[in-house]
Amino acid sequence: MKKLFFFVILLVFALSGCGSEFISFSGESKNWKGEYSANIDGNSENGNYLFSYKHAKKNTEFKNLQIIINDSGKTVLNEETHKGATIKIPTGCSGCDVTKKGEPIKVTIKWNQKNEETFYLK
Repeated sequence: MKKLFFFVILLVFALSGCGSEFISFSGESKNWKGEYSANIDGNSENGNYLFSYKHAKKNTEFKNLQIIINDSGKTVLNEETHKGATIKIPTGCSGCDVTKKGEPIKVTIKWNQKNEETFYLK
């Protein structure tokens, strides 16, 4: 009886991990490289966006840096001044519409009041 109980508990733990999935997207434009990676479990998602400026110098600084993802109308980053060539943006949601593996992620980056590029993470 103890063996059966132990087996059932082990099976429950094993099956509960079956809904987990790791996704990864990447893409680039003339001036930027981008990545998105996330763990998805059912209708929960925890991930990170990572953007890097390709022509970075030791003292790279951006004025009016904006990053917009998927034309949602929601700017996920809006900084008056950003020092450094790398931007990391953590994301997370529970009870949400999670990112689909085959759907590209549209990214628009605006910087220094005159530059704008759009590219896709696939």
